[in-house]
Amino acid sequence: MMSASGCFPAATLNALAPLLVNKLIAPGNIIIDAKTGISGAGRGGGDSKFGYAESNENLQPYGLLKHVHMPEIAKTIEHLSGGDASGLVFTPHLVPMTRGVLVTIYCRGTATTDQCLDAARRYYADRAFVRVTDKPPQTKWATGSNLSFVSYAADPERNLVIAMGVVDNLGKGAAGHAVQNANLICGLPETAGLEGASVWP
Repeated sequence: MMSASGCFPAATLNALAPLLVNKLIAPGNIIIDAKTGISGAGRGGGDSKFGYAESNENLQPYGLLKHVHMPEIAKTIEHLSGGDASGLVFTPHLVPMTRGVLVTIYCRGTATTDQCLDAARRYYADRAFVRVTDKPPQTKWATGSNLSFVSYAADPERNLVIAMGVVDNLGKGAAGHAVQNANLICGLPETAGLEGASVWP
């Protein structure tokens, strides 16, 4: 059975997967600092705090300690690593832009930056929508697309690995994954309908 994860798990787990599978980081005590455009937080009904007028010129954390995506992220970390994801921290922040997700993830490990990049390039060698970049990714790179960008910075002497991931929450969020899964189930090319997405809003 295939599943379509949301935008936060997509950005987070695409960045973490190569490191976890290759045992380059410890699965416990991972800290995920996430930023999302307003469309990623939902409308929230009539008393919404997520409209642009309320969010412009503002930066706001939300879903503290109990965000709906926490269990999915923790379970996948444990599945990929074979270890324990206890101590996981996930904090999303609403930023005054329409779309896009950027996650900066702090992990423990003695890998070098080049080892992390090499592991990701091998892991995603045949994947149509993941790009591994030497530079920290930016949300505009993914705008209007089903692309996911990942990058890394590491300091082995400090036992520190920083993983970064970017997606367009209105593209590579659940919608993009759902179309990819449908393509695979129906025997279509994985990229069908996903390479020329329109941009709105």
